[in-house]
Amino acid sequence: MISSKTMIFFRNFFIFLLFLTPFIFVNDVLAIDHPTIRDTGFSAKYVDQSIGDPIVIPAGTSETVTIRFKNTGTKVWYAGGSNFISAYTIEPKYHDSLFRGSNWIGSDQTATISKDTYQGQIGELKIDLIAPNKVGEYTEKFYLAAENYSWVRGSYFFLKIKVINAPEIQKAKITQIEKVETKEEVSTTIYKAQRFILNKPEITAVGGEQIKIILGYQNVGESAWQNYSFVAGGTSVASGEFASFADASWQDKNTILQKNNPISSGGILRETFFMRAPAKQGNYTARFQLKVDGTVLGDGIVEIPITVTSDAPSHYVEPVLSGEPIEIYRLSQEPRIRVGLWRDANFVEFVSDEDNYNVFEGTVLIGILPRGTLAKMSYSAGIYTFSGGGISLNTKNYIRLEPISNERAVFTLRNYERQVSWKGPRNFNKYRGAAEYRVTQDGANVYLINDVLFEDYTAGIGETTNYDNVEYIKALLTSARTYAYYIQQYSSKHDKRNFDVVAHTGDQLYLGYLHETLAPKVAAAATATKGSIITYNGTPVITPYFGNTDGRTRAWSEVWGGEKPWLVSVKADYDLRDGKSLFGHGVGMSQRDAEIRADELGSSWVDLVKYYYTGVEVEKFYK
Repeated sequence: MISSKTMIFFRNFFIFLLFLTPFIFVNDVLAIDHPTIRDTGFSAKYVDQSIGDPIVIPAGTSETVTIRFKNTGTKVWYAGGSNFISAYTIEPKYHDSLFRGSNWIGSDQTATISKDTYQGQIGELKIDLIAPNKVGEYTEKFYLAAENYSWVRGSYFFLKIKVINAPEIQKAKITQIEKVETKEEVSTTIYKAQRFILNKPEITAVGGEQIKIILGYQNVGESAWQNYSFVAGGTSVASGEFASFADASWQDKNTILQKNNPISSGGILRETFFMRAPAKQGNYTARFQLKVDGTVLGDGIVEIPITVTSDAPSHYVEPVLSGEPIEIYRLSQEPRIRVGLWRDANFVEFVSDEDNYNVFEGTVLIGILPRGTLAKMSYSAGIYTFSGGGISLNTKNYIRLEPISNERAVFTLRNYERQVSWKGPRNFNKYRGAAEYRVTQDGANVYLINDVLFEDYTAGIGETTNYDNVEYIKALLTSARTYAYYIQQYSSKHDKRNFDVVAHTGDQLYLGYLHETLAPKVAAAATATKGSIITYNGTPVITPYFGNTDGRTRAWSEVWGGEKPWLVSVKADYDLRDGKSLFGHGVGMSQRDAEIRADELGSSWVDLVKYYYTGVEVEKFYK
C-alpha cells in the first residue's frame, strides 16, 4: 500500500513529466454545484456499499466503508497513473472533510479505487472514516473523478454518518442480526502494477509509419519482479482481420521486448519502443500488455486507438518476424449481465439443482443453502423474508443467492410459471448463475433478478429455434449479445430497477437453461460466436432486429428520429420477392430475410451482420 504522501509525490512528479498538463479543477469552477463532465467515456453506476446508512461510528474512532461502482463507460478506470480514479468532496467542491481517514490522499480526496477496472467490471472504493469528537448525524457527499482530466458521469454518492458516544455502539450493534462474514474479493495474485506513463493515448498515422511509444509502470505489489516483458496484439476494426503492429526491433510478432532487470516492490520501470501503423487505411486498436515473471497482468493492459489515414507507400515492406500474432481482448474476462426475470415476485420458491449457494443479506454473507434444499423468499411492507437451510431472516436489505463452486450452476424457481406458446408445452423456470431478490428503487415492484454470465444469457435467448439455418442463428445471437451489451454499458434504461435488461421482448426473449436443452444448435451457435460484439468506428452499437419487411428495412431516423449511420434502409430482397408486409419496427436485421439469405446465398453470419448493419465490424471482446 502506498502512503498518501508517496501518492501525492508521484502524482505531482508525473504530472510534470506529462508535459505539465494543466489541472482541470481550477479555481474558477469551484462555485459550480454540479461537476462538468469533460469526457463521457468516464461513466459509473452505483452498485452498493459494505455498510448501510447510517454508518454508526463512536466519536474519535474509525470505520472503513467500501463503495462499489460498475464501470459503465468506455474508458478504463486506473488505480494509478496520471488519471487515476478517486473521489472528491462536493457541495461545496473540495471542502475539507471532517471524516478524513488514514488512507485519504488529501483532506478533500479519498484513496484511489482498489484496482484497475475495465468496462463492465465492478470497481471498489475503500474509504477510511475517522469520526470527529462531536456527536451528531452528518452527510458527506462525493463525486468520482479521473485525476487531472474529468469527473465521472453518474458517480455522485453520499454517506450518512452517525457519530455516537462510545457506550452507545454496543446498543446499536445488539439490534443487528448476527453476520457470518463480509463478502470480499480475495486476490491470489502476488503481482500488481500501476501505469503512470503513456505518451500516446491515441494515434493518427499513415500506413507503415514508425511510432514511438513510452510506457511506465510502478510495482505496487508485495513481491519483487525478477523479469518483465511487453507483449502486443490487436484486431483491425476496419477490415475485421487481425492487424500486426510489429516493428523490426521486436523480438517476434508478439514480444516487443524482454528484460531480466529486477524491479523491487515500489520500484519503477520505464521503457521506450517502436511500433508500426498497419499498412492499410482504416481504424485499429493496438493492445499492449505487461508480463511479469511469466504472468500477464490484467492491470498492465494498454489500448491505443489508431487511425491510419492512407495506405502505406508502394515501396513499404512489412517487417518479417517469427511467430504468429496473438489476440489481446478488450475485456480481461467474460462479463456478467443482470436480467429482470420475474416481476411482482412477491413469493419465490428457489431450489439449486447443481451447487450449494451462499446466501447474502445485501453484501453480507449470512449462511449457506445446500444443493436441493428449498428456500422461500417473500417481500411485504419494506421487509424481505428468507427461510431455508436452517436460515431464517427478516431484513430491509435485498437477498442474493450465489453459487459457491460453479458460477454456471442451474437453479429452479419452483412456483414460477413461464410458458411461450410457440415453444411448446414447456415451463421455462430453470436458469444459471446467481439470483437476487430485490425491490425497485421506487418501491413499485419486486423482481427476481438473474445475474448470469454473458454467454449463458446469450445461449438462453429464445428468438430462434433449433430448425433455423446455423449461420442465421449466429448472426442473430451476435446482434442479441451486442444489443444487451449496449443497453448495459451505454444506457440507463433499467438502472432504477437494479438490472440491465428485462427477460421479455421489451428487450429480448430470454428463456434460460431449458432453452439450451430445447435448442442445442442455438447454444452451440452462442459458443461459436463467443465474445463477438458489433462495433461502428470501434464503439459497440445498438443492434435492433425484427420479424420481416415489405421489401426494405427502415432507417433509425424513420422510426425513432435522429441519426445512427449503421441503421439505414437496405433492401430485403427475399421479403420483397415473397410479397411480405412489414412485421415489427423495421429497423436493423429482418429475421426472415436474413435466414433465407443464409439458405439461398450461403451468406456467413458475419456477412449477414454487415449487410443489415451498415459499415460495422465484428470484434471479439473477450476470450
